[in-house]
Amino acid sequence: MNSDDPLSLDDGQPRAGVLSTVKEIIWKIPRKVRIVATIVGVTFIAVTLLNVFKPEAKKRPVPETVVRVDVVQAQRSDYPIVVSANGTIEAETRGNLVAQIRGEIVGMADNFKTGGSFQQGDVLIEIDTRDYQADLSRAAASLSQADAAYRQEQANAKQAREDWQRLGNTSPAPDLVLRKPQLAAAQAQLDSAKAAYETAQLNLNRTQITAPYSGRIIRRDAVLGQYVGVGTPIAEVFSTDGVEVRLPISQDEFTQLGLDQFNPATDGRKFKVLLSATIGGQQNNWNAEITRTDSTFDLNTRQIDVIAKVQDPFGKESSQPPLKIGQFVNAQIQGRTVEDVFVIPNKSIREGTYTYTVREERLTKQNIDIVWQDDQNTLVRSGLSDNELVVTTSLNSTLAGAKAKLPDNFALGGATADEGAVMAADTTSTESEPAEMESVEAEAAPAEVPDAAQAEPTDAGEKAASPTEADSTPEPNESTSELETVELNSDGQSSAAVQ
Repeated sequence: MNSDDPLSLDDGQPRAGVLSTVKEIIWKIPRKVRIVATIVGVTFIAVTLLNVFKPEAKKRPVPETVVRVDVVQAQRSDYPIVVSANGTIEAETRGNLVAQIRGEIVGMADNFKTGGSFQQGDVLIEIDTRDYQADLSRAAASLSQADAAYRQEQANAKQAREDWQRLGNTSPAPDLVLRKPQLAAAQAQLDSAKAAYETAQLNLNRTQITAPYSGRIIRRDAVLGQYVGVGTPIAEVFSTDGVEVRLPISQDEFTQLGLDQFNPATDGRKFKVLLSATIGGQQNNWNAEITRTDSTFDLNTRQIDVIAKVQDPFGKESSQPPLKIGQFVNAQIQGRTVEDVFVIPNKSIREGTYTYTVREERLTKQNIDIVWQDDQNTLVRSGLSDNELVVTTSLNSTLAGAKAKLPDNFALGGATADEGAVMAADTTSTESEPAEMESVEAEAAPAEVPDAAQAEPTDAGEKAASPTEADSTPEPNESTSELETVELNSDGQSSAAVQ
């Protein structure tokens, strides 16, 4: 080492001289730099000491997730397809009454009012008949004249034939000699007069507008004293002989019901419909039957209408209140029966493709093949096995593989109290001594994690905790056979229990 170096110790320079030299060098460093370096050094030493003397973290087993679920047993059975729809009541026969002649309305029936009822053949409107009676008289006179002329011509033709024969002519008489053209003309005049008379009689009859069927009046369009022409609407009416309802359904529902190959003319199948409506706070039902379907789908809704005829719509044979045209009703259409399928509740289906089942006391995600689904049940063709336990409790997708707890009153492999009924969860509290309740994550897998809450306090309050309180917390005993678990009930809440 160079002897000229002031830091060299080879020359025997005292240690005090070295420290003095170092001190001089440090004081030559700017004051701000010294302050920053001091803070960094102190911080580094403090962190190092904390890491060196940090207490060892205690470990304890994470409770196993136990999910309390409701289940049903899957059983194969036959299930009738029922489709819900709605529609409005319509009359089978509905149209406008119109005037077929011209004239002034001089008479009306008392029941010719909006909402009025009438029977077939009732006179509803009377039009002034005087002009038509005069026409009928003139037509009758013309008919008499034509008839007389025809008879006269027949007599003339007969006389001409006899004169031809009396003259000794052996050849056939010409048509003109026998007056055949004149006879034909008289016949034509007579036919024309008869037609004119019948027309006059028909027009006279048309002065009385009669009901073509039994029904009711929807709207009245004419009043007393009004002059009407040919084709003038008098009233809108409908027949009470029968009513029907149009029920729109989707293409899938149309096919599942079996209506895609339904032909009323040749098909002997009957598709029954139950109509319902609430009147005065009371629900009433009417029976109906599918009579036909529309030939095309609606381009806007992609639905097709099926038409059902209502049986006894006006309560003539029952105590049900009469249906009103335009009344809204709900309908249950009974279709074909699907054979050999599993029937499970809709609430057991997850995302429309799978369900949870209990296998070996564990929750298992099971993909299924859905045939049909209505408002309450789902029909499954494959993916399940007989007597398999299907979970009906609402669960999230992260619980697959968790341990399942069944209701205590449910017997594995046995029949339930009511077939297909959802088993109620057992809410009876355990008789063992209550253990300490702890909140944990339901999805956590069994593993050992450090108890950070016991290892390192996070605030001043926890640092000041007394040793007595800290020692009062029981430590898990790994040598015992007790296992701490977590139960998730159907409401998604968790609770710790010692088994």
